[in-house]
Amino acid sequence: MLVTLWVIASVVFLATRLTGNPIDFLMPEGLDAVSRAAMIAYWGLDRPVGEQYFAFWTALAHGEFGIGLMERRPVATIFAERIGHSAALLATTLAVTIAVGVPLGVLAAIWRQRRRGAAVLLAAFMGYAVPNFVLAILLLLVFSYALHWLPSAGSATPLHYVMPTLALSAYFVAALVRYTRNAMLDVLGQDYMRTAWAKGLAPRVVFLKHGLRNALIPVITVIGLQMTTLVSGAVVIETVFSWNGVGDLLVGATLRRDYPVLQFGVLVVACAVIVVNTLVDLAYAAVDPRVRLA
Repeated sequence: MLVTLWVIASVVFLATRLTGNPIDFLMPEGLDAVSRAAMIAYWGLDRPVGEQYFAFWTALAHGEFGIGLMERRPVATIFAERIGHSAALLATTLAVTIAVGVPLGVLAAIWRQRRRGAAVLLAAFMGYAVPNFVLAILLLLVFSYALHWLPSAGSATPLHYVMPTLALSAYFVAALVRYTRNAMLDVLGQDYMRTAWAKGLAPRVVFLKHGLRNALIPVITVIGLQMTTLVSGAVVIETVFSWNGVGDLLVGATLRRDYPVLQFGVLVVACAVIVVNTLVDLAYAAVDPRVRLA
C-alpha cells in the first residue's frame, strides 16, 4: 500500500511540473516580469525539481499538505469543506447500484429462458453502452430544461441527488446485473443446488441462501472494482451538475495548475481506492467459509 501511494504521488508530482507554470494561469495577463518572478519565488517554483520533490515529502511527513495557489488557504481545509458532498453522492450511488443491480441480476438468471430475462439484459446493455456524461446531459435536458421537475445544479436538497445519482449509477447497475447473472448461472447448475431442490426447500431459500451466497465472491469483486471506477466517474458528473464536491475541485485544480490541491486530491483518491480493495479482500472471508478455511 505504501509503495503504491509513493508511486502515484511521485507520478502526479512530476506530471504537474511538466504541464506549465501555474503563475501563468493564476495571475492576470500583462503581469510584469519582476512581479512574475517574485510570485514564482514566493511559491518556491524556481527551485530545482528534486528540491521541490524533497520538500513535498518532508511536508507530508509533518502533516502539512500545502496552501492552495488559487484560494490561498490550507489544502486540508479546502477538501474538508467538499469531501462530505462527494461522500454523500458516492454512498447514494453505491446503495442504488447494489439495491438495483444484485436483485435484477438474480432475476435475470432465474428468468434466463423468459422474455423478462431478455428485457433485463437489454436494459443492462443499454445502460452499459451510454456514457454517464451523455446520460447526465439528457437528464438535464428532459427533467430540468423541458419539464422543470428537478434542479440542474447544486447539492442543497434531496432533489439535487436524483439526476447525479441516476447518471452515475446507470453504468454500474448495468455492469453489476451482467456479472451477477453470470455468477448465478454458474451456481444454478451445481449439485448442491439440485440437492436443495430435492429437499423441497422454498424457492426463496434455494436462490438466496444456497445460490446467491455462493455467487457472491465474483459479485463482491465487481463491486470493489466499481467503487474504484466510481470515484473517477464522479469527477465528470460533479462537473456536469456543478456539484460542490471533490471531483469538481480536482477538475478546477487541473485546469488552473493548482499543484497542492491536485496532489493532495490524488493522494486522497488513491488512499480510498487502496482501502476499498483491502475491504474487498476481507469481505471474501466474511461471506465464504471456504476462504477462511483456506
